[in-house]
Amino acid sequence: MSEILLQTHALTKQYGHQKAVDNVDIHIKKGAIYGFIGRNGAGKTTCMRMICGLAKPTSGDIEMFGYSGNDLTNVRSRVGCLIETPGLYPNLSAQENLKLKCKLFGINKKGYTEEILRKVGLSDVGKKKTKNFSLGMKQRLGIAAAVLGNPDIVVLDEPTNALDDDGKDMVKRIVKMQKERGALVIISCHEMQTLEELSDEIIRLREGRICE
Repeated sequence: MSEILLQTHALTKQYGHQKAVDNVDIHIKKGAIYGFIGRNGAGKTTCMRMICGLAKPTSGDIEMFGYSGNDLTNVRSRVGCLIETPGLYPNLSAQENLKLKCKLFGINKKGYTEEILRKVGLSDVGKKKTKNFSLGMKQRLGIAAAVLGNPDIVVLDEPTNALDDDGKDMVKRIVKMQKERGALVIISCHEMQTLEELSDEIIRLREGRICE
């Protein structure tokens, strides 16, 4: 039986009188791809932000790798994510952005950043600053940063945004590679066909609740 890496218990996020996420319970296993689907405002991104530590739950609990509450800080480095806009340093090149993250993670493998850039189709961008990148190029670099260091959990919120068909194929390859190495992948996408192709299970959200 696959190991459960991530659980939520009555997870809720409220803004004023509006519940963006309402009592969500999920149990997600290692080595599987879970697709989140729902209309705009269904709660997908908010749920992902809480899982990644970018938003604090109003109530409820998140458990990862056996840790919960304040102890989650011990395992946040095991989660890679791309939520909404990629967090990039605009005056640095693609490789400089990745090398900075490698330094934070203690990764010293020679040629590592070049290898990741090649996988996401950015091997030819040279020293161009990311502030001069197209939206699609920024998205590719955000995906590269999310999988850097082989995190145990990879969370990708609408990773195909601003990507052409070649970029969408790249996303599929990257997601499948994460599963093959045993990672848990959570992905949201408006394209149901893409989710069905990639996902082992699909979680449908409506008005902050799991409906299917």
